[in-house]
This record gives sequence, structure tokens and C-alpha cells, in this order.
Amino acid sequence: MAPTKRQLTLALSVTYLAALTVLAAYALHSAHAYSLPIPSIACALTLALPPLAGVALETVLTLNNHLTRKGQVQTSRILQITVVAFLIYETALATLAGTHLSPSGSLDCALRERWTELRHARDGAAIKGIQDAFRCCGLMSTRDMAWPFADKRHGVEACVVRYERSRACMEPWRREEQKVAVLLLVVPVAVFLWKVLVLLAPSSTSTWLPSRIRLPDGETPAGARPRQAIEYRDVEGSEAESVPDSVRDEVRRLNKDSNMASHVEGERRKSIGHGLRREHVHLRDADENA
Repeated sequence: MAPTKRQLTLALSVTYLAALTVLAAYALHSAHAYSLPIPSIACALTLALPPLAGVALETVLTLNNHLTRKGQVQTSRILQITVVAFLIYETALATLAGTHLSPSGSLDCALRERWTELRHARDGAAIKGIQDAFRCCGLMSTRDMAWPFADKRHGVEACVVRYERSRACMEPWRREEQKVAVLLLVVPVAVFLWKVLVLLAPSSTSTWLPSRIRLPDGETPAGARPRQAIEYRDVEGSEAESVPDSVRDEVRRLNKDSNMASHVEGERRKSIGHGLRREHVHLRDADENA
């Protein structure tokens, strides 16, 4: 049996969101492994965004469709609130990620503060991990707070002598921070684009409509009365039983008012046309008599 359009969309969405979750997990791991000055809470919230967005949007759309079929036509408010809440969530994450994509000069300050904190805490394992990952020694230079720390047994050049490295860690460390920041920025932007595609898909269009309003289909036949840009229709059959009488009465009243307005406008145009023709004939007769 061939999969339905909804099943195919759901499978693609799950795969897409899973890939974004993997990207966020990699960013979280890198930020921790390289002791980057990126808040752990920002990485954790980015990691939680794709699965939360997928579950929340699918649940709200399903609930919205179910309530709409029961005649509760004001349920689109739930969907709108959910969309706005996730938009704020995504904007906050993208803004936080953008602060770590600033020009190099502004990033150096945060990196230096982070390295200094590790040095004062004598966290040799963290500094050694950075130096080993990028094959470097020290921060701004090979002698700048490098591990092994200078003491009675080690001089300031202990790292260079032991590991035979000639470059400082600031440049590669900064590039790693920017790479992680790009991943943290891509995830909320990609989730936002996915959400837009899902909400604009034909299967979910009806959930955005707060009332039973449908756009007219096809072209107007020759000689037929022009149709309104928005057409109100009465529901029929079993669907009508679940719709309150007040809704049906309101639809009938709007249809009647629309038809009456079209009729009045047509009569007005006809009367104006007849008046212009009579005036033209009168002027022509007057010219002939003259």
C-alpha cells in the first residue's frame, strides 16, 4: 500500500528534525569539549527545539482539525498562540547564537576571560584539552598561561619544549567558537522554515481559517453573476448537525446581504447608463433643431 501524503510529510519532518537535533547535539558536545564561552543553557535549549517544535505543532494541528470537524470554529487561536510562542523561542536562540559570530576583536575578550578562569581554577585538564585539540600552546602566545603551568619544576616554555608546538591557541579556538555558533544559529532558522512549510501545506491550510470561509474555485461562467472574492457557504448533511443554529443563520444573513448589495449595484449602474444615453439623445436633437 502506497503511503499517503500525510504519512510522507510526517516521515520527512521526522528525518529533518532528527538531523537538526544531531547538529545541536554536536554543537553542545563541542562547546563542552573545548570549554567555549557559550552558555550551556543556550546549547541545551537549541537541542530541545527540534523535537519540541515537531511534537507541539503536530499535536496542535491534530487537535485543531478534530475540534474544527466538531464545529468549534474558533480553535485556530490555539494554533496561533503556539506559533507565536515558538517564534519568540527561535528568535531568542538565534540572537544568542549571533552574539558569538561578532568580529574577532569582540570575541577575543570572552575567550580570554574563559581561559583566565580556567587558569585561576588550575583546571589543567581543560586547558590541556584545548591545546591538544588544536595542537597549540598558550592563549595569545605560546608562553601565555600555557599548560603545564609555570612553577618550580616547569618554566613558561614547558609546553613548547614538551610538545614542540609553535603557535598560540587563540586563532583556532576562536574559529571553533564561530563554527559552533553557526550551528546554533542554523537550527532555529531551519526549524522556523520547516514550520512555515508545514503550515502553508494544503493539508493544514484549513486550520488557519477561524470561520467557514472558502475562496471561490474556477472561473465565472459567461453571463453568470460575478462571485464574491470571499464566499460564505452553508454546511450540509452530517456536518450541519454539529454547527450551531446561530452560525447557519449568520451565514444565510451574510449571503442575503451580499446578493442584495450586488443587485442594488447592478441596478444603479443600469440607471446611470440609461440617464447618460437620454442626455446624449437630447443634446443631439437640440443640435439638429439649431
